[in-house]
Formats: sequence, C-alpha cells, structure tokens
Amino acid sequence: MDCHRHAVKDFDLQLDMNHLEMEMLMEDGRIIEKYMDKYEDLEQKKLKLLGGKRFHQNAGNAYWYYLERASK
Repeated sequence: MDCHRHAVKDFDLQLDMNHLEMEMLMEDGRIIEKYMDKYEDLEQKKLKLLGGKRFHQNAGNAYWYYLERASK
C-alpha cells in the first residue's frame, strides 16, 4: 500500500513540474504562439500523469479495503 502512496506523491511532483513548464510557455496568461506544439504536448503529458495518479490512488484504496476486510 505504501508503494501506491509513494507513487501518488511522485505523480504530484511531476504534475507540479509539468504545470510550471506550461506556465513558462505563456505570457500575460496566453500561450506564446511559437510554443503551441510544446504546450499541447505538455497537456497530453498531464493527462497521462493524471491517469497514472488515478490508477495508484484507486489501487491503494482497494488494497486498504482488502486488508480491512481480511482483518475482520
């Protein structure tokens, strides 16, 4: 179960870094035109990271649930 919690923390760090990279491609709240492709790549990366985070969050919860039921 701890490995899933650690994975979620790592995904959070990656998402923070991804967000920072996306902000660096912006000026005055708008994407700089020449970085549009890079920004779209980062959006796709964000989606994949959120999917991985969701998987580990759910797996950790399922593992916890199984341990709770098995201990009764």
